Amino acid sequence: MGPTQVELTRFQPRLMIALFGIAASTQSPSPVLLFYTDRLGLGAIELTVFFAVYALGLVPSLLLGGPYSDRFGRRTVVVPVSLLSVVALLVLLLADTAGQPALLIGRFLQGVTSGAVFTVGTVWMRELAGRERAASAAMRASAAMAVGFAVGPFVAGVLVQWAPWPTVLPFALPLLLVLLAFAMARTVPETMTVRRPGRLQIGVPPGAGRGFLLYLLPIGLLVYTFAVLSLTVFPLLVARAGFGATLFLAGFMALIVQGSAAISTPWAKRLRPGRSGPVAALLAAAGCGFGYLAVQPGGWAWTVPASLAIGISEGLAITSGITVADRLAPPHRRGGLVSVFYLVVYFGFMVPTILVLLSGDSLFSGEPILVLGGCALVVTGILAGPGRRLVNQIAPVPLVANAGEGRRTTSTS
Repeated sequence: MGPTQVELTRFQPRLMIALFGIAASTQSPSPVLLFYTDRLGLGAIELTVFFAVYALGLVPSLLLGGPYSDRFGRRTVVVPVSLLSVVALLVLLLADTAGQPALLIGRFLQGVTSGAVFTVGTVWMRELAGRERAASAAMRASAAMAVGFAVGPFVAGVLVQWAPWPTVLPFALPLLLVLLAFAMARTVPETMTVRRPGRLQIGVPPGAGRGFLLYLLPIGLLVYTFAVLSLTVFPLLVARAGFGATLFLAGFMALIVQGSAAISTPWAKRLRPGRSGPVAALLAAAGCGFGYLAVQPGGWAWTVPASLAIGISEGLAITSGITVADRLAPPHRRGGLVSVFYLVVYFGFMVPTILVLLSGDSLFSGEPILVLGGCALVVTGILAGPGRRLVNQIAPVPLVANAGEGRRTTSTS
């Protein structure tokens, strides 16, 4: 006999710790990458490529991780993949001698880990909580990851800016957190108790296509496009404008962005997806406006409001997107749809690279940042119009297909 719903609920804190640990480890290298950009004589393109290759690593795990967990279970994916984070960090530690190839390989492996753990872990959290508390569980999962994204790079930024051994010490805490994440995930029970035969079902489920195009696609692009812009392009241009402690600044901005993202996740529930979507897009546009001011000579203080606006936008966008994905997909396709949504989310890691390539020397004026802000205004129109109307028409689907009294069994039929 499987655990009751009450028994499952008490395992949520352990899974939150696991999500926090993996999140902190994957974003801790951000200030170190900025350090290596200077040390190896690299430029803006190479720095953004380190984030883009992370997104490339996400692709196979996002496409396969969710559907695989729909068929074989959440625990089967999250537990073993957590150990891959250890390998990724060890490869990154070799960058001081191996150079750029180690950075690229390590970031790719971190992408593979993140894609599987974050998508499947989020679905796992919702299933542990049960139907009544699924939305709150999504917020807790998002908050746990956002806090990890905040703490990891901030601590690394302080260490790489002022501590000795800047290529070693910033990875010590992430390694400990990854081992803790693995230990915690191993103790969480499985929620997919019925195995579904047949082929893995990848992609957008039938009937969810319109909701994906009008809501999940535009709001997914908001999540990390502007956050990564603040971690790469903003610090580089602020340094060019004369600010000195850019390694610390990169970690500090990550702390503000991801900290405000964590704080804002409950606001998404109050606003509901129909309203939180356009608000998130407007805040992203505002963040670009503040960012433009920040990269002008003497304007570095504008990084604070820019980071706040971008962080709140991220928190609203990711929570609302996951909530809508849950409402669009039946239980046995939920992991697959969330995986496709995260493909869009993590495409945002590649947008700054595209922006740098298209901008050329005009990047240093900061004007391309305003162009990206204009794109956010276009997204605002989509989410405030057809996206909002569609979301308001969606009826929630059951969290699980079969639920016995006092016990939950996830059906995959």
